[in-house]
Amino acid sequence: MIVYDRDIHIWTDSSAKDNSLDICSAGSAWVSDLQFTDKVSLTGANLSNNMVEVAAIALCLLAWCGAHIVIHTDSTFILGLLKGGLLAMERDGWGDAPRHMSRGPPTPLLQYVLYLLWDRTGRISFMKAKAHGDDVMNNATDALANKGRTSRRLFDIGSIKIPPGWIDTAPVLCHQPLDYLTKLVVRARVYAPARTTKFESFSDRWMVTMGNMFSIVLDPGNHIGKVWSLSILEGLKEVLWKEMNRAQVLGHRYYGTGVAKSDMGRFCPCGDEMSLGHILLGWSAYDLQTLMAELLDVLHQCSPALGFKTLHPDEWGASPWYPLLALKELEEAVLPIVKGRKKMLKDLRRTRQKREWIMGNYYWALWKWRMKEIHDTKFKFVPFVCICLLREMLHTPVPPHMLPCMSDEEDNVSAPKASVRPPDGTGTGSLLPPPISHLLGNVTESTKKRLSRRGKQILHAIQTPMVARDAQGLTSREVILRALTDNAYA
Repeated sequence: MIVYDRDIHIWTDSSAKDNSLDICSAGSAWVSDLQFTDKVSLTGANLSNNMVEVAAIALCLLAWCGAHIVIHTDSTFILGLLKGGLLAMERDGWGDAPRHMSRGPPTPLLQYVLYLLWDRTGRISFMKAKAHGDDVMNNATDALANKGRTSRRLFDIGSIKIPPGWIDTAPVLCHQPLDYLTKLVVRARVYAPARTTKFESFSDRWMVTMGNMFSIVLDPGNHIGKVWSLSILEGLKEVLWKEMNRAQVLGHRYYGTGVAKSDMGRFCPCGDEMSLGHILLGWSAYDLQTLMAELLDVLHQCSPALGFKTLHPDEWGASPWYPLLALKELEEAVLPIVKGRKKMLKDLRRTRQKREWIMGNYYWALWKWRMKEIHDTKFKFVPFVCICLLREMLHTPVPPHMLPCMSDEEDNVSAPKASVRPPDGTGTGSLLPPPISHLLGNVTESTKKRLSRRGKQILHAIQTPMVARDAQGLTSREVILRALTDNAYA
């Protein structure tokens, strides 16, 4: 082994693409002032920026185990770990990993770094390097880490083994808060609903479908529970949840009696077994092309002009609602690294809840109409007859309680200022069209110039005095507005 009579300065850095996603690719590298370098590609765990920074330190310590070294890093998180953070976690029994680590378990990697520090024979110190500044060595390490993502040399984080007796890994229960102790007990004794055998069949289908459709591997357990946080009606959430755990009473599980005289809950009129996917796709007996065209038209009006498959539900295959569980992850994964990527992501994020609401209303309408046809022998579902009612449903604004708190006023353009009653999501009411109070807002001078003759008639109708309501409960002014709403602008 070569012995150096001075301290060797080493710069470490890492690079992660698609940070914290299941498809994240990462690399770590170090560069020394002796012109020695190394780079690796990281595998074996869910990766994030901070985890790969820890891996870079481990890589450096492995290479310079007996030399006197000074490590330069631009990560404040790393400096916090090395200046007492690792010892504090060992003292507390390695309870919770740092919040900025990945979703995977980072504890073995942290314990491995602490083991390498204990096992050293040479001096070691750490210094803060300025990121993306005028530090030539740090910039060179950053460039080498980017190349490390595609390196053939692999560093498998999941295969790390720590020799016994070096690190205290026993849990520590004293001085721990009650919520942490409760979390330990629940985590060790109770399975999350999405991890039980009831969802096993759906998890396999969902993961394979997402892989075939978007060429991405996602963990179903991280997305099944997100159905309850989607911006869709509560009734549709219950329908999707029952479909996932095989509790949907359709097909061979249909046992309707009494008012359900027909056998349509078991078989579709086209001869196939009834299922949720069959209802949402439509077959020979129900041509949904006209309704799907209306959905795409409304969806593209509020979506960025991008050609991503997440913006085209007509291309989602035999399970058209599957991508709703992971729209954010799918759009971040398929978006290429090009100029303007941040703006595209911002546009997609700004319209994501609106798109979920529109597609949810479309699926809920199809479900309600088909269920009414099953349980009411006098009702016949004819798709093209329902297009006007569907159009009004799709234009219903997102309820205010589903909208996030945004600081940018431009991100609140879809939030209605009037109290608008959404379609009934309880499963018992009717699909009511929205009121038009949101059309009676202030009209600016620039808007007046863009109005056609029909648009000017709308302005005149707004100024029409209120009169008695007709049989449907509408005033003459509202009747005129409903008649002139379409094609108001030239």
